[in-house]
Amino acid sequence: MERESMPFRERDERSASPKATRCSSPNLKLRCVQARRCSARSSSPGKNIASPKGGVTPFCAQTPLSSTASQIALPIKPKDFRVPLTCFFWYHTGSCKKPDNKCLYAHYHTGTVAEPPISVNGRAMGGNRAKNMLGSISQREEELSIRGAEIYDGEQRLVAVQADLEERLNAMAAREQHIQQREEAVQQRENTVQQREQSVHQHEQAVQQREQAIHQREQTIHQREQNQQRKRSLQHEQAIAERETATAAREHSNYEREQAFATFEEGMLRQLEGNYTSIASTVSQMRRAVSNAQGILANRRQQVLYHENFSNNVQGTHGQGRYGGSIAIDGAIGALGGLDQMLAQGEINLHAQIHNAIKRQ
Repeated sequence: MERESMPFRERDERSASPKATRCSSPNLKLRCVQARRCSARSSSPGKNIASPKGGVTPFCAQTPLSSTASQIALPIKPKDFRVPLTCFFWYHTGSCKKPDNKCLYAHYHTGTVAEPPISVNGRAMGGNRAKNMLGSISQREEELSIRGAEIYDGEQRLVAVQADLEERLNAMAAREQHIQQREEAVQQRENTVQQREQSVHQHEQAVQQREQAIHQREQTIHQREQNQQRKRSLQHEQAIAERETATAAREHSNYEREQAFATFEEGMLRQLEGNYTSIASTVSQMRRAVSNAQGILANRRQQVLYHENFSNNVQGTHGQGRYGGSIAIDGAIGALGGLDQMLAQGEINLHAQIHNAIKRQ
């Protein structure tokens, strides 16, 4: 935008500068040349021309007049201009043929020296011709001032248009920069999304590989579990078979032991029965013997009582006295009775023990 706006700025500066104004007419060209010569002389160290009125600028350096200033009547004599022109002869020779009041040019240093009074056609620029020429020049200056005002207005409009254009260009540049930033942001986001997609794809591949590895490990573990289960089942079956074999052997040994114990018990019971029978027979014999002894003692007691009752001896040969023998016999009979009871009770107890042993079997 700065490069595009540079030509307009340079054009404005050139149009506003006094050196850029063109002198289309010969008189204006003459005055511009005089102004350039005067400025060159004033800048040279040998000749320093100063105006009695102070610092003045050349006529061609003046800005265009406004519409109000153009209505004012311009002076006809060059010495009455805003920037008076110094007489050529007075400046170069020091004197002029015309007096000061009749010469159209100033007889003092004004800073701008008039050109020689010779035109292009070789005619002098003095008298009525000069007046006519000055009139045409003033008319042209008026027209140029009007045209300058119009040009100034056009330039102002052009400046406004240029300002609007620059503003639009600045807005367009800002919009373009914003769009470029958005485009760069979108490109960065697109690159980021693409990188994320690549990373996600790589992650998916890694996850898939891990899934495959886990599936293989699961299959391996499943096979190992099946092998271990088969091995355990075989071991369990072998253990069960061994236990069954051991149980069968134990049962067989228990059966044999039971058979042997039954045989032993049967023999013991038979032996016990035999012993019981023998003991019972012995007890019965002893009871019969006791009963026989009791009978004998009872008979003997009868005899002793009879002998004691009808005997004349008061005391026996052994000194027992009367009724002593019967009393002893009664004691013997009582002892035999107790022995009989004991034998009966022992027989009952032995029968009960044998009966209980048989019931346990």
